[in-house]
Amino acid sequence: MLKGGRGVWSAVMAVVALGILALASWMYARSGFGALAGIASGSMVVHMDFDVFWHSARALWEGRNLYYDTGGPDSSANPPFWTLLISPLGLLEPLTAYRSFVLITVLASVVSLAWMATELRLRAGWAAVGVGMLLLSSPLLGTLALGQMYPLLALGLVAAWVADRRGRLTVSGISLGLIVAVKPQLAPVLLWPLARRRWRAFGAALASGATATLAAMVVAGPGALLDWLGYVGSRRPDGYWDNNTLPGAAARLFRENDFVEPIAILPWMEPVAYVLGIGIVILTAVKARRGSEAGLWALGAASLLASPIAWHNYLLLLGPGILLLLARGRVALALLLLALQFIPPQWSESWRDEGTVVAALALTLYFCILVAHWLAFLTYGEEAAKASTAVPDRSVSVE
Repeated sequence: MLKGGRGVWSAVMAVVALGILALASWMYARSGFGALAGIASGSMVVHMDFDVFWHSARALWEGRNLYYDTGGPDSSANPPFWTLLISPLGLLEPLTAYRSFVLITVLASVVSLAWMATELRLRAGWAAVGVGMLLLSSPLLGTLALGQMYPLLALGLVAAWVADRRGRLTVSGISLGLIVAVKPQLAPVLLWPLARRRWRAFGAALASGATATLAAMVVAGPGALLDWLGYVGSRRPDGYWDNNTLPGAAARLFRENDFVEPIAILPWMEPVAYVLGIGIVILTAVKARRGSEAGLWALGAASLLASPIAWHNYLLLLGPGILLLLARGRVALALLLLALQFIPPQWSESWRDEGTVVAALALTLYFCILVAHWLAFLTYGEEAAKASTAVPDRSVSVE
């Protein structure tokens, strides 16, 4: 029985979630499920992200520059360590390599979500709902079609979270360090052990990240790391609708761009967005210090918000955190987040190149969805912690 304000809000969120699912289903039906067709496509143009990865891996084998002499459609935005990891795929033909990579990432997605659900002792019915919706979510389908790495990062986050919960702090730290070595923009997740004084985990994270980076430098040469730093240092948000970060939203809404008419010309809003991003990371780290189970997922969301560029597909990194909310009784909130992850890229088609304030705000929807995830994890606090007493926490205190 619903009681008080929380019951009313839960009912409202449940109704909104159903409405969003209906809208997303209509958009999928109208568009013909383009993401599924993209996964099955035999064109490497469709799998553009993996095409970039593959050309970098082939360049590594052939001793060419990993960022400026790959022959690919673009330079990789990832450090040399990622190219080292996927280098075996550079020995295969591009399409065969892509399909192999899809199998690996699908397996990583299934394992990470099943592992999280099992660790949480999530009821079978809710586990089927949560895991099933995440496996069919727009970020995951888009990730598979483009050939992106995010399922592997999500598996690393789950490994770190579970290991910390079980008191295996070194393993947890190693997982975090490798994640940051692959995707440095997730560096704020290192504040999770630091804020809680998990010194062993924090030290292991620094050591594993440094070792991975050094190994890549030995294989690819120190110049590769400098080339990567130069490339990513030159990238700036351009207002593209799929970039759901604070600086990305500021570029879209407050300066001239090629995608939509801004609502106002306020160039100073971009620097403000970066400052706000830093503030969000600090606030989230302070909250994480109190030991909330959702601290890692909140910091993951904060790191994406603060980044110059983070595509909507990054949202799948936060999927395991939604299962946490579901397991701790925040069912309506979890269902709302799951529904928001269902909204496909076709949402943007009606609003692109429009010169109205409504269009600019509509193309900022994915930013709002990321904010909703961050707030959900950030505000997960004492009430949820009390509910979690039914599931013993096997972590150990090292404070």
